[in-house]
Amino acid sequence: MIQKKILFNISEDWFFLSHFLSRALSAQKNGFEIYVCCNETNKKKIIEEHGIKFIKLPYKRPNINPLYEIYILLRLISIVSKVKPDIIHNIALKPIIQGSIASRLLNLNAVVNAPVGLGYVFTSRSLKARILKPMLTYLLKTFLSSQNTKNNRTKVIFENSDDLNYFKKLNAVDSNHSYVIRGAGVEIDQTFLKYKRKNKIPKVVLIARMLKDKGIYEFFEAFQILKNKKIKCHFVLVGDVDPLNPSSLKRITLEKWKNEKAIEWLGWINDIKNILLETDILCLPSYREGLPKSLVEGAAAGLPLVATDTVGCREVVIEGHNGFLVPIKDSEKLATAIEKLVLDSSLRKLMGRESFKMATSKFSSSKINSLTLKVYNGFRFKVS
Repeated sequence: MIQKKILFNISEDWFFLSHFLSRALSAQKNGFEIYVCCNETNKKKIIEEHGIKFIKLPYKRPNINPLYEIYILLRLISIVSKVKPDIIHNIALKPIIQGSIASRLLNLNAVVNAPVGLGYVFTSRSLKARILKPMLTYLLKTFLSSQNTKNNRTKVIFENSDDLNYFKKLNAVDSNHSYVIRGAGVEIDQTFLKYKRKNKIPKVVLIARMLKDKGIYEFFEAFQILKNKKIKCHFVLVGDVDPLNPSSLKRITLEKWKNEKAIEWLGWINDIKNILLETDILCLPSYREGLPKSLVEGAAAGLPLVATDTVGCREVVIEGHNGFLVPIKDSEKLATAIEKLVLDSSLRKLMGRESFKMATSKFSSSKINSLTLKVYNGFRFKVS
């Protein structure tokens, strides 16, 4: 029997590694041959070491030049024609649009679309975002709909129920072809808490790309509020800037905070496990998420969580149970929530235990991989 092929069509190689590698390897283990086409930064070798075939496709995330997008579409059509995948898994906005067009032109019936996060266009109030949002909403409504494809062979995977309900209200998707699979999943280590390091001064950590819409400025303002109240705690930022994202902070701003010995900024860290071992409270005051991996990792590390009461974050944090939810862009309430946990070690432990239970039951890699594989296997293929 000829091995079935899955082509992951995604914008960036690092995003594939951080959010989809585990699912790809699970599918590979279950008999699929895996291809990935995306923009290449410096992760190609790592991807190929896993037995995955890498094809460069130079997506430019902030680009809105129609001629360049046509060029990308033609490149993608060529890739799909050569690979002849049995399933194409399109991830994020541009790959969904481009991949859906290519699939229809080439009569590829097994299509999985994953509108992860929805990002800058759906969170920013800038003029550019306000212009682009209705256009992108229309395009997503067009290409996510299973009614517009041959034999209803398009399936959609959302990371949270809020996004699923949003597109249902637009009549863009239906229940028979739509699924909620909560994020990338995380490996559950039952021994992790045994190695947790104790800090004399509680450490509050935010792990994310350094984007405004991740709530970085609110995090800094919360630090200043607690500092003025003489609350002893240590604030740490983990993650790099993203020059291709309009919401990115400037490196000089983060360096300034670091040099002033305000917030510690560690930049990009490969081994997040060591960071989590030294963390007391994990924070993510984001404006909108798909399913925030950092919160899931924090939950799996048995940490109390502080996040915003918004799409995605609500999937991981239950108010008063394993953490606190605060309004978007509200530095005062963010500081208050952090202060409660800083001053109460018993509450941190209690909420941390609940986080770990939630991660085990809802967000384990094995569960996420199994659900994704079930979607793939739901397509009926001709016997070769």
